[in-house]
Amino acid sequence: MGSIDILTHLPLAVKQRVKALKNLQAQYAQVEAQFYRDFHDLEKKYAAFYQPLFDKRSEIVNAIHEPTEGECQWQVGVQEGAWGEMEREPVGKGQTNGIPHFWLTAFKNVKILGRMIRQHDELVLEHLEDVKIKFSGFEEPMSFTIEFIFKSNEYFFNEVLTKTYQMRSDPDDSDPFFSKGPEIISSTGCEIYWKVGKNVTVKTSKLQKCEGRSSVVSTTRKMPSYSFFTFFYPPDSPEGRVLDVATDYKLGYFFREVLVPKSVLFFTNEASEYKYESSDDEAREAGGEEKKVEVIRNEEPEKGPEKDLDPEESSP
Repeated sequence: MGSIDILTHLPLAVKQRVKALKNLQAQYAQVEAQFYRDFHDLEKKYAAFYQPLFDKRSEIVNAIHEPTEGECQWQVGVQEGAWGEMEREPVGKGQTNGIPHFWLTAFKNVKILGRMIRQHDELVLEHLEDVKIKFSGFEEPMSFTIEFIFKSNEYFFNEVLTKTYQMRSDPDDSDPFFSKGPEIISSTGCEIYWKVGKNVTVKTSKLQKCEGRSSVVSTTRKMPSYSFFTFFYPPDSPEGRVLDVATDYKLGYFFREVLVPKSVLFFTNEASEYKYESSDDEAREAGGEEKKVEVIRNEEPEKGPEKDLDPEESSP
């Protein structure tokens, strides 16, 4: 029996009381939406506490800071073997500075990102110095931005590539009884200023066209090429069609909540065993009620990102 059928058979006085209850329910949704806004503000507050730790991480990765012996003492859960051998490695001539390819390695240890990254992307991502999450200001619309910070390189002029995700928590007019929490409603990438001949998101092919008996005209045609860097195109644009919107939004959450805060666990490939508490909005986004989810449960999207673009490159 549907809700309309139930209301039809109720006495008028009871119907009026039900309407009063629905008004209360709509008010509850508004309060819940405020809770999510306040929670977002709390995230901003604690982001300031996390940032010094992330800054120190970046300094170690990029050989700006050499950790002291005390900073390197880590015993919990560490077994002898490869790590022990590394600790006894002599320091001196030929020593590796920082942690080479830290972010590239971490990305490749995430299933969906590993599928997005091609060999030509790796050469670019080797120059990635840091990844940061920036939250919108307290008086600004709810959003967060992922900043990819690069060393000077031969591929593009940008020092920082960004992807911004706009969010909302207010109930929708079509469903005033539920606040979906801080849900992503749109994303905005950035323009990449590629250097001549270095754009890894396009592929140039030469064509020859015969005009007359002895005249051959050569032309070039540019085609989209499968690349991690299409992530910075809007997902609904022709260039960004490599990722569907749902996958793009899930990647945004994943970068913000898991990969950036816990990057070392992905670098060491320990994160496959790591679990974290998902927020309510993530659980709803996944369409389930479970609170516990595995970090590496990055199942391939129903519409694989390789199906739309460059089919000859789609083999793993």
